[in-house]
Amino acid sequence: MGKAEVRGDSLERRTYYFIINPAAKNAGSLKVWEKTKETLDREGISYSYAFTEYKGHGVALAREFLQSTGDAILVAVGGDGTIHEVANGAAGFPGVRIAYIPAGSGNDFARGEGIDSRPLQALSGLLHSNKVRPIDLGFYKTSSGKGYLLNSLGIGLDAAITEAVNQSRMKHYFNKLGAGKIIYLAYFLWKWMTYKPGEMEVEIDDESHSFTNTWLVNVSNHPYFGGGIKISPNAKPDDGVFHILVIHNIPRLKLLLMFSTVLWGGHLKLRGVDSFEGRTIRVTSSFEVPIQADGENVGAGEAFIEMKHHMVKLAVQGE
Repeated sequence: MGKAEVRGDSLERRTYYFIINPAAKNAGSLKVWEKTKETLDREGISYSYAFTEYKGHGVALAREFLQSTGDAILVAVGGDGTIHEVANGAAGFPGVRIAYIPAGSGNDFARGEGIDSRPLQALSGLLHSNKVRPIDLGFYKTSSGKGYLLNSLGIGLDAAITEAVNQSRMKHYFNKLGAGKIIYLAYFLWKWMTYKPGEMEVEIDDESHSFTNTWLVNVSNHPYFGGGIKISPNAKPDDGVFHILVIHNIPRLKLLLMFSTVLWGGHLKLRGVDSFEGRTIRVTSSFEVPIQADGENVGAGEAFIEMKHHMVKLAVQGE
């Protein structure tokens, strides 16, 4: 089934609002924004912009802007966390479209959507196309709050790694050296050695599944997570279903070897890797398990996730 694309408004009547995360990729996003702004000014494009100042600020900025206009293209300039916040701010405003200029370290959303990894090319594709495509979001609720996911929600080992990386003071220095993936690898190895799997109950569309020695549960709306790991190769952000992956009862050494097969999707065929499809998921556990959504830590313990089919519109790059 192909991607459903529809025509949006005329190019001349557009209202652009850029939300920039100045901390993304160790402030590398600021250089991206400077070049973006130069292009916009040179082409005489009308736009507004704002910089995020704290976690969650992108949500507030998007909602504040949309309450006054209700009809615009919100463009995230940053990493997956930035587009995550912009999408959360856009949810509930049917006239808005979201777009993305990748300027982060992971850029999984761009990778899954086929958005050009070169920021100026991504901008050019956005400015010279009036196509939009409806995409799905996942509504999630945890003990710490609720929100929407674009890429995936992970419970267990991947969330523990994400939490450690996000809290690490070394992340800043590795990103500055252009070696951000090294810090992820280092914390993966650390958590691989120290993380203790446990029992999890996964309810998918009212059907319950019990797992012991569970390393992680991943609920995917997109193929990629963790900066290019193709955890759910068959996931599509517009088909109305989640792809759920449960990794359990795998010895520690075999788990390490298993991750080498993720690059080509071989992990789906391994014993101890179960995959499902569903629209409503509830995960409970016998221990305080960490939770991440789109690379942001969103709580611990129980999680509820529900599919919201075609909840936002994505401005699609031109051919």
